Amino acid sequence: MSQQIYPLNINIHPQLEKSLGYHSNNRWVAWYWESDIEQAFFTDGQNLGTTSALSWQILLQHPNISSSLQQYFPDPNQQYGLLLDRKNRNLYIAEGKLIQNLLEQPDSLNLLACLENQNQSFSNIKYQWNQITHNPLLLNLLKWVPLTVGVIFVTILGLKTVSSLIPKVEQQLRLTPPSQPIVAGNQTCGVGGSDDFNHYVIKTSQSKELHLIGVYEADPNHSGNQRSPGTISVNINRQNQPIILALSSYEPVTWKLDIKPGVIIEKIILNGYYDQNIIGVSGIPIEEYSQEGTRQTLGNFPYQWNSVSSTLINQLQQKTGLEITAFQGCYRGTDFKID
Repeated sequence: MSQQIYPLNINIHPQLEKSLGYHSNNRWVAWYWESDIEQAFFTDGQNLGTTSALSWQILLQHPNISSSLQQYFPDPNQQYGLLLDRKNRNLYIAEGKLIQNLLEQPDSLNLLACLENQNQSFSNIKYQWNQITHNPLLLNLLKWVPLTVGVIFVTILGLKTVSSLIPKVEQQLRLTPPSQPIVAGNQTCGVGGSDDFNHYVIKTSQSKELHLIGVYEADPNHSGNQRSPGTISVNINRQNQPIILALSSYEPVTWKLDIKPGVIIEKIILNGYYDQNIIGVSGIPIEEYSQEGTRQTLGNFPYQWNSVSSTLINQLQQKTGLEITAFQGCYRGTDFKID
């Protein structure tokens, strides 16, 4: 099995990313095929989601990609993926596990980008300069430079005059920046979990709270069609307000809840690609969304906070009418607490 990464001589248009199901803003994104379930996926190290099988097959038919597959991955049983640098639009092909390791190590991706940039920099600069200097539109625009400079000068004077009329108090007002993930130093992903616990909380005036716990897996032992269901313990001792609890995992998980007296769980929502099970609860409505169990998911399977791009979070907020109160996530998790 190949342990190298190979650049492909192809430029991916941004629209193609959307056709392949990716709508986030991370620099690196990869696509790969799960042969045992005949489904294509994307991942950027934070978000995971499904890709149209048809779009994936069309992409693989591109001459540069198909020839590279024959050259580097002649065995049809080999698992490979395509890795895109969204900044430089460079596309690479590599063994699937290697791509996953790269996405978990940003320094390696930065090195990869630097090496590729050195190979392309001079030729790209020369080409772009020729394109610019021979552009008829640019030559015509240069004729209007004197007039444009005059307009800009008058505009600046006008803006300075308006600005002087604004009260100083208003000038000092600042927009509150959006809430950012909180990395809790005293919390982990549990025994056997990964070392990437992240936590998001926000204060709201809602009468209920919406809590989301997201992981990729609870047990790393997966091979072929054998998907080992791990167990995740969730200890809940938060008694402030009624809670709607959402639990999400790509791999199969048995969620083991320990609900302390006085805690009110109004509803539990399960989301996963593979079947999700829950124990330790009774009398609480449970909604399950899984491709394996119900043939329907609520979106992607985030294990790091990214409210802008997570279709799961958008779906949860639409279905419950609530904003996310708190998020906890790990790539691999076995134990979480809601206090």
